[in-house]
Amino acid sequence: MAGPGNFEEGLNKMYNQGLYEESSTIKHRLGTIRYTSDGRRFVYTKATAAAIASGIAVGKPNAPQNCTVAAADAAINLAGVRKITLTLSGTPTANLYQDGYMIITAGTGIGEMYRIRGNSVDDSPASGRCTFYLYDALKATMVASSTTVDVYVNPYSGVYINPTVADGTATTGFKIAGVTQRGVTASYYFWLQTDGLATALVETSTSGAEGDERYLVPAASTAGYLRSVTAAYAIGIAVGELVEMTDQTNGEATLVCLKCS
Repeated sequence: MAGPGNFEEGLNKMYNQGLYEESSTIKHRLGTIRYTSDGRRFVYTKATAAAIASGIAVGKPNAPQNCTVAAADAAINLAGVRKITLTLSGTPTANLYQDGYMIITAGTGIGEMYRIRGNSVDDSPASGRCTFYLYDALKATMVASSTTVDVYVNPYSGVYINPTVADGTATTGFKIAGVTQRGVTASYYFWLQTDGLATALVETSTSGAEGDERYLVPAASTAGYLRSVTAAYAIGIAVGELVEMTDQTNGEATLVCLKCS
């Protein structure tokens, strides 16, 4: 594993945690990607404060924290720096946004994204302001009168079981990040599978579980399960497909091909 540099780095070539191991301490950066020789894709993830069984679809809502630039920080947030200060209404804890993302939403540099290396606690350096450390330097100076920023927690920090989605759309759930391939202890770090051949717990959309219901969407009845439906029903929300093209038994684990990334 590469050491914590001051810039974005490429894919790891060596790993400190086995593919099916879990750890109470972090051993890779959240969001680190790992591939197997058969094309399966895994992402380094942390579970929320509740255990998660194997074959369960997980994710998390991730609303941004809106930030502005105070006049007092006009001489700090300069082009070329990796340490900036933002004004925000939230109360972040230390490194809440570690390995998360900062997007410039308006003003100079609009549309640019930066990965966050870490952040200070709330009211540091002053009331209502927070210090952020970036992996890469700002391309352009932030302007107090016009620059606005959104900061996002890493989407693989504290995932939990996807809730049921009663109408088959994603309106009552959230984006599925992947499916667990081993049971995970609460608050532990693990490799979450996002793509390729995997196992998942599946519920069927109709009695009989016809084999043409091959597309997988968030479940309607059981949290964390996927639901097999027809193509017309799955447009825009499918996260994978069944591999076994026969009638499915409701609630059983089966082989699927994930497409969550």
